Amino acid sequence: MTKRNHQLSFYTKPAPLYDGRPAQQGIAIITVLLVIALATITVASLAGRQHIDIQREVNEAGLQQARSLAISGERFAAVLLYRDFQDGDRENTDSLEDDWAQTLPPVPVGNATLTGCVVDMQGKFNLNNLVNAEGQANVPYVEQFTRLLQVLNIDASKAQAVVDWIDTDVNATLPDGAEDDYYTGLEVPYRAANAGISSISELQLVKGFSPSVEEEQADYELLVPHVTALPIEFGEVPLNVNTATPELLSSLSDFMRELGPELSRWDTNAYQDYPVCENIFDLEAEDVEGTLTQERDFDPYLSTLLFEDEADPGQTGEEIAAPGSITVSSNYFQVRIDIGMEGVALSQYALMERDEQGQIRVLSRSRDAL
Repeated sequence: MTKRNHQLSFYTKPAPLYDGRPAQQGIAIITVLLVIALATITVASLAGRQHIDIQREVNEAGLQQARSLAISGERFAAVLLYRDFQDGDRENTDSLEDDWAQTLPPVPVGNATLTGCVVDMQGKFNLNNLVNAEGQANVPYVEQFTRLLQVLNIDASKAQAVVDWIDTDVNATLPDGAEDDYYTGLEVPYRAANAGISSISELQLVKGFSPSVEEEQADYELLVPHVTALPIEFGEVPLNVNTATPELLSSLSDFMRELGPELSRWDTNAYQDYPVCENIFDLEAEDVEGTLTQERDFDPYLSTLLFEDEADPGQTGEEIAAPGSITVSSNYFQVRIDIGMEGVALSQYALMERDEQGQIRVLSRSRDAL
């Protein structure tokens, strides 16, 4: 027998070759999840954008509706002004007793509410009267404006800067005027207009009325109810004594300084809220200098002579106002229309001119700002 040598051997089953399938499956799952996540984000983004676009369209449609209603309100006001001219009430004078002078209470129009009022712009001091046809200071009106600032307890020297802003020369009035050398030295430089003021808000560019200085902004807000910016291509625009504020009547001359409140046809101080329309539902409106407690005549003046007679019944010969600077009728009016509806609030201002035939035209229009 042949003896075999048995050798101890260890047999190990060879490991299978790694084909990477489990790892590939994991990557595939992650990829699918990422694709799903990206798709979800994309769909959500598209849905959000679509919602924004739809809301934008809704807002734009609402704003367009509000604008259309505001234009309709303007046309209604124009009809009132035209009818007032045609009727010729109270010898064709314009006063606070006219139909156009009454605030329109809230009127529902579909899903919106419309309110509005008409303001006589000739019941205010025209800043463009401060210069004459040659573009130089118009002394009688400069003096009146200075008195107005004094009546309002505003630094009267600010009148010099306003004149410099409008006049055509580049020489600053001493000592408190301002021309390009002042305005170009500001943090945000600009130049003086050296032309007529186009809107009252432009006054905030003038030295002494900056909105960035609290005291100057307060002076601006105090002055706004008493001033306007009307074209003077046909000469200075006179002040309507039937609609002028008490402070403006006081500024007509030194003689008139104490007489303004007594001669004013305002029986409340609602004019101080300008440009907000008078609240006709305010039953507690304060009176002007206590005039509500006095028995006196608020009927409009039918002529400037009647106004002068009441101001100076003794005929002392004192100057009541500069020649041609006052009137009892008006050609310039501002219409304010307020529209309120869901998601939209709009205030529109339109400066209107009524010519000698009673025809109305819009000179300028602005929204949410004077």
